[in-house]
Amino acid sequence: MGQTWAVVVLVSLAALYCLWYVLPNTLRQRLGRLHRALGRAPSCHSDCGRCGQCPGSITAASTQPQPEQTVHFHPKR
Repeated sequence: MGQTWAVVVLVSLAALYCLWYVLPNTLRQRLGRLHRALGRAPSCHSDCGRCGQCPGSITAASTQPQPEQTVHFHPKR
């Protein structure tokens, strides 16, 4: 009986996460008013600023395009 309840809780949490993941940004911002972590985009796990999407991040202002590099594929023999 205990295993059943544990599975129900885990599956419901996974379903809620899936719904939150596809939630439009405007609704996610409304949830952000309730709690700061609920307003973040699904791929943003911290305020590190590596992606440059967070307001005021250092990399958002200083990102410069990387030079293109050619990739060579060699056939297997």
